[in-house]
Amino acid sequence: MSSPLLTLPNELINMLQQAIPAATYHSLLTQCTAVTLLNTGLSNQNYLLSFPSGDKVLRVNQRHSHWCNRALEVECWRSAIAANIAPKLEWVSDDKQFYLSEFITQPQGDWSQFSSMFGHSSTRPVTAMTHPNVDAVTLLAQLFASLSQLPVPSRSITVSAQWQQYAQQLAQYSTEQTQPHWQQAWQQLQRLNARVRHWLSQLESCVLLPMFCHRDLTPHNLLLSSSLSSQNNPGHIGQAKLYCIDYEYAVASHPLFDLASAIATHQLTNEQVNQLTHKVIVQYCQMASLTDVAAAKAALPAAINCFWLFSAMWALLMAAQDTEQSTQYIDYFNDYLGYISV
Repeated sequence: MSSPLLTLPNELINMLQQAIPAATYHSLLTQCTAVTLLNTGLSNQNYLLSFPSGDKVLRVNQRHSHWCNRALEVECWRSAIAANIAPKLEWVSDDKQFYLSEFITQPQGDWSQFSSMFGHSSTRPVTAMTHPNVDAVTLLAQLFASLSQLPVPSRSITVSAQWQQYAQQLAQYSTEQTQPHWQQAWQQLQRLNARVRHWLSQLESCVLLPMFCHRDLTPHNLLLSSSLSSQNNPGHIGQAKLYCIDYEYAVASHPLFDLASAIATHQLTNEQVNQLTHKVIVQYCQMASLTDVAAAKAALPAAINCFWLFSAMWALLMAAQDTEQSTQYIDYFNDYLGYISV
């Protein structure tokens, strides 16, 4: 009987066989009972490999994702593993194209159901989204506490430096772009420059120290799991906790950026946003990462605007680099830009 592993695309099987140790490949080949495509992202694909001893995730990184420092990604992922807030990495290929990690089950439901997009002045739902036995604010605050304790990554970038880096890259592409929609989007961004400088000034004035920053804490990058003891007892669901995945953008950066990304992309009520904001900012100030609570709260709208600004700039960069999907990326650009409150 043919192994389910061989249902993967032939090109992928050949590359995997060349990259992975022979003993590990043989184990996957003989013990895998099913292969399921989990998702196809903009920079990677993820496959669920089923095993009697526990399921695994095979991640395949797109070679065109040169904007991502894969070595830094693995460094940050391993830091999160040590804090027990990320799936364990079992194997990483030398060229960082393949990752094999544990699969985290979500017995209490998929956290991505909290996903929605908001600017800082957007109208939010009046009532909290229902999720059995889960307090979203408490779980997110606990995750922020864990992330804030992680070692500061080897690469650091300020929000101002990130903006300048994106702007320089886009300016270079603008000289060779002939698509009217791309040029129109670039002009829209340039008209925001004065406001962007104001947001950046607000952010830089309230930060004292950079800290571990995931920079993409959307619900799609969070997994709702339960305590280890309950996983060993299938009939019992223990204390819930959040695991974090996808460390492609992680660096040392502004403490408010992760909070901004979570608030901008989670379907939380205004009351929940206020509770989460207070808990996280107080914690950051106690750690001496921010100047004071009032200044940080005042700067949070600027951080949310910067989150959507950087998302829009990234989409425009991708539109320039990937001509086959440029229309899709321009659509992303327009969506993200629409959440900036000016």
